[in-house]
Amino acid sequence: MITLKKKRPKTKKRKVTPHYLLKYSYMIGDANGNISETSRISEDNPFLERYVTLLNSLKSTKGHWGISLEADKMFGHLNEKQITENDYAFLIRLMFEEYDYYQEDIENKFMVAEEDDKYASEFHGSVRSDTEYSFLVFEGVELMYIDEYGEKHETVIK
Repeated sequence: MITLKKKRPKTKKRKVTPHYLLKYSYMIGDANGNISETSRISEDNPFLERYVTLLNSLKSTKGHWGISLEADKMFGHLNEKQITENDYAFLIRLMFEEYDYYQEDIENKFMVAEEDDKYASEFHGSVRSDTEYSFLVFEGVELMYIDEYGEKHETVIK
């Protein structure tokens, strides 16, 4: 369950559609700086809690000192049993536009109902593994809630 960390008093501002901001944090190369990417996620997205929990649970795989958000590298997390086959299929489906290519060999595929397809596509816009000049190491995601008054709230997933 996603809960707000602390509540702020409501202010009179222009009303906005409540939503979440999912901030991906990356280290550039071997500690050559940091960047972040942010995706806007619908308030009623049914995949959000599981997605954030799974991504933040990933650890470096053997032979690597960091996490790379590449489809082929995600298979290493499955091989090391950090995630299940269903988790792997779930992440591949939400993280990458070309998900069909990677699901061919998975028995327990994660399928998205047609009416939920719009929610699945909200995630992959900020998933990156490189910049124009270096590779990126994934450092985690943070989730903020934006209320109807445009106020940001930190969140906690329990």
